[in-house]
Amino acid sequence: MSIFLLTTAFVVGFIPTLFTPFTAPVDASQTAQADRYAAEVLAEITQPDSKNVLDGAGTDSFFANESNLDGIPTAEQSEVNVTLVDGNGTVQHTVGPPYQGESTAAATRVVVPESGYVGNHTCTATCRIEVRLW
Repeated sequence: MSIFLLTTAFVVGFIPTLFTPFTAPVDASQTAQADRYAAEVLAEITQPDSKNVLDGAGTDSFFANESNLDGIPTAEQSEVNVTLVDGNGTVQHTVGPPYQGESTAAATRVVVPESGYVGNHTCTATCRIEVRLW
């Protein structure tokens, strides 16, 4: 009976570790880097006199060319994905390699569309800028 209990305890204690992901957890410096990166992205795509009103043409230009990500420095070599999501959760724009569920540092900012803008995104009331680094 004791061998059965010992075996059961081993299985219950050991097996769950086989299914955990083999990725390093996100630390505070990576989260801070994602916040800084989000601030830089906002400076690129919002109107100069407002921190949360999208500049329609600037937003379209930023998301049209992946090389725009290279202009924003990162402290360490990281993959970066920036996504504009409307209030319904529909992706409007994305730039950078696709996020595949890796362990990631993320920052999200809420923005509003430029009044009267007609262009490549259809945000009506609010949108989210999601920045992921891994």
